[in-house]
Amino acid sequence: MLNELSPNGKLFIIAIALLLLSPIIVFMLPFTISQTFYFSSDNIVLITPISNFTMLFLAITLIILTLIILGFKRNKYTYLITIITIVSSLVLGYFSVLSYIAIQNTQIVFKEYLHKTTYEWQNIKEVIYEYETGTVGTYYFQTKNNEKFVIEENGQFGFGPEEKSAIYNLTNENGAIFIEREKVK
Repeated sequence: MLNELSPNGKLFIIAIALLLLSPIIVFMLPFTISQTFYFSSDNIVLITPISNFTMLFLAITLIILTLIILGFKRNKYTYLITIITIVSSLVLGYFSVLSYIAIQNTQIVFKEYLHKTTYEWQNIKEVIYEYETGTVGTYYFQTKNNEKFVIEENGQFGFGPEEKSAIYNLTNENGAIFIEREKVK
């Protein structure tokens, strides 16, 4: 009986374990889900937005805080707060795997939560690639309807010359202008 861990101690241990595992979960889960569920052979580039990682971080933080609160005190109010935060965490966790950006052979897809925007390559008028020596660059797209959108290079995109070459080729094949220039400071 004296060697048993109290329920409060168990909750604190679970909170600490989740805290230690959270960096791995936060950095791997959104990326793995994107690469698994949104993979297509048409994808030239598949980017997981930063917002996915942020939402999952918030979801796990809420769960850790809830476990800590339950470790200190448990009554009907803390159980109500627990239910609300667990549901909120599940919703945030769900939304953290929904968004992606895909540059494909026929289109560019922006999926943000429950909204999906698609730009066909044939509707792209101009692509400007701006870079700074030694850092990642930025792609500025303009459609024939004068809509503009931006895709920044990051750790998932922009380190291989084949990606830039594929975007350049798709731009030229569809009659758009491709401009590459160094950023002016």
